[in-house]
Amino acid sequence: MSSSNNINQSSIPYNGWSNYETWLGNLWITNDEHNYSILCEALQLDGDIYKKAEWLEQYYHSQLDEVIGEYSLWQDLIGRAFSLISWAEIVENNLE
Repeated sequence: MSSSNNINQSSIPYNGWSNYETWLGNLWITNDEHNYSILCEALQLDGDIYKKAEWLEQYYHSQLDEVIGEYSLWQDLIGRAFSLISWAEIVENNLE
């Protein structure tokens, strides 16, 4: 096994973001009209960045559960990637 496989990829910054998963989540959210409207809804909520981030994460988590509802390899893999997204970073970087 290559030693590069032992590196925790989730802790490697990517394209100015804390990790690849956060960068990718922001890319999809900000480049799709429907997803961007959900982000704007989160940004308009009362509360701090973390409250807005929690709302956004819960929204997308419910979507994830609807798409992949049964236990499977795919649910575990996608769930792991989903858990690595820094929702607070996405909110913070999209505040006006």
